[in-house]
Amino acid sequence: MKKNFTIFTPKSFRFLGFALFALLLVNCSKDDDPVTFEFDEFDNLGELEDVDDPDPEFTDPDLGSVETSVETEAMFTDFEDGSGDLDDTTKNNLTAIGDFSDGLTTNIDDEAQALDAAGIEAILNASELTGDYVTLAAEIESLPASVAALFPTLVLSDDYIRAAQEQMKAGIVINDLKLNLVSQSNQGPCYDAALIAYTNAMKAPIEKRDAQISVVNTNYNNRVTAADTRYTDRLAILNTAVDAYKVEILDAAVALLAYAASIKDSNAGLAANLRSFALIYVVKTYTLLNTYKTGATSLLVDRKATELVRVETIKTEKTQLIQSNFDAIKAKADALLATANGTCHNQGSGS
Repeated sequence: MKKNFTIFTPKSFRFLGFALFALLLVNCSKDDDPVTFEFDEFDNLGELEDVDDPDPEFTDPDLGSVETSVETEAMFTDFEDGSGDLDDTTKNNLTAIGDFSDGLTTNIDDEAQALDAAGIEAILNASELTGDYVTLAAEIESLPASVAALFPTLVLSDDYIRAAQEQMKAGIVINDLKLNLVSQSNQGPCYDAALIAYTNAMKAPIEKRDAQISVVNTNYNNRVTAADTRYTDRLAILNTAVDAYKVEILDAAVALLAYAASIKDSNAGLAANLRSFALIYVVKTYTLLNTYKTGATSLLVDRKATELVRVETIKTEKTQLIQSNFDAIKAKADALLATANGTCHNQGSGS
């Protein structure tokens, strides 16, 4: 049987070589085409929620007051009557004052007889009592009811009933965007494209989060300043009230001295008792005013502390809310990135 053989001539080899070379060029051309990776799913990430931070309202505390004695005012009215006759109530009050003064162990006769308007002002404006006034103040700290009714009294508001308060300052940590990206990402153009899409999608939430936190911090600083201003203003009001009370006490004591002077010749004993009462009245009300001012100042300090705790709490809660909203967006973006990385892996190591 005759066999057929294909004869490869040099011309045939040249043709085959050209064919292989052309095929190689085609394959190389395909390998050089750019590959693009698109992750449109990040377009639906959503927007960071708005957070309102309205200014809280604060009310001024009720500092109470120093109320003058109705009985003493009635005595002054009786003194000013000009008739020369005192009613029985006034006489009884003067008797109680005389008996109380006579029972004092502190000798204030010289001070009482020398007392005048300038001396009264000096006592009321003193930073502290000195000499016999110290022992006198201690001795008249507790008065019999009949005498106590002739002195001013403190009227305190419910604001003075204060519960113990704790001031808490909690720091809020704002997580950085790429805190955990290293563990999520791999290497390769597909992974790089996914990370870029992730970063671009998170740019707006990051900027909005930072802007919101900046607003909250600015509001907090303004509210702290406002609390300081309110405290200063309230303290000024308190000092003005105390000064007004001092004027009232001065007027009352001067009125006692004036009536004592008017009856000195006709009733020297009563005049002396009235001058003693004027001195006791000034020293007692000095102590009362100091008690009032100390308590009211403490109330203002506590109110300022309460307001600062409130604005600190608002800052903390608002910052936590902003961070929580941001974490929700980031968690969604993280999940999308994880899915995108999985897609890259399925395509073959991100290439």
